[in-house]
Amino acid sequence: MEATTKVICTKFISVTFSLTFLLATASTARAALTGKFIHATMTWDGITRYYLVYVPLNLPPNPALVMMLHGTSFSTTPPTTKNWGWWTLADTYHFIEVQPAATLNTASGAWNWNAYFLDAAFQKSPGPDDSGFLRQLITNLTARYALNPKQIYVAGFSSGAEMAQRVGVDISDLVAAIIPASGQISAVPALPIVLPGPPAAPVSVQEWHGTLDTVLPPCNNGTTQYSGHTFYLSTVGQSFNYWTRQNACTVFTTSKPLCLNGVANPAVTGNHATGCADPHVDVQFIWEKGVKHSWVYSNLPARWRFFASHPKP
Repeated sequence: MEATTKVICTKFISVTFSLTFLLATASTARAALTGKFIHATMTWDGITRYYLVYVPLNLPPNPALVMMLHGTSFSTTPPTTKNWGWWTLADTYHFIEVQPAATLNTASGAWNWNAYFLDAAFQKSPGPDDSGFLRQLITNLTARYALNPKQIYVAGFSSGAEMAQRVGVDISDLVAAIIPASGQISAVPALPIVLPGPPAAPVSVQEWHGTLDTVLPPCNNGTTQYSGHTFYLSTVGQSFNYWTRQNACTVFTTSKPLCLNGVANPAVTGNHATGCADPHVDVQFIWEKGVKHSWVYSNLPARWRFFASHPKP
């Protein structure tokens, strides 16, 4: 669908944020972002959709794209402007970053993504076609900025991580790698847990989850709330096993389970699956020890390295 854009800044934007915190300290620094922010809309499935694009200066030909999917938000405006830390990395590594917004449930005031299997959380059934929207947005941005089609990456936090998992299934013909942080692959209105069908294409996955997360508990098929509706969550082990099975991975760094007795297994830091059917693909899970439900900025460099090292073949 055709997009409308408005350039918010064409030269320099100075924002105050903690650069050293981004790189693992708590001190505050001021960083100058050298690119431009573009607020834009497009119509998809009869709904106006919002997104923010950050375009660094001096882009190389055919740059990469990083898409960041927000968590549940109760803002009065589309939640597209939060600094997740990618803008500074975009300046350094010369990729374009886009932050789309989910849809607003006017009854609950929540902006939520229609991840697996959250239709009941929306005012109309089926829920919004977020997969279709994100596919078309990637297509539009690829054409507009001559993106490298082998370097389309999607990250997300919380419900945005759950949507990133769905992107890995629905849009993996376009997306090379996903990084869901604090969000499993499926949430169901009633047990047993249901997992999605096979992905459209092989995709690399790096999952992160805090060991102390009680909002989206990682290990016990616990519950969470979306717009007043209760959903049971797949475990991180079920998510990791889904991706390793779908990618036909055969080599693992450990045979120990990620979860033990309903909590994070203290004997493992995660797992890494290689030897997959597509040799360019691998699947990682990383425990964030002692972390609650949080987006950990100090992990961003490692996340970018994973993206950069996993283009489509």
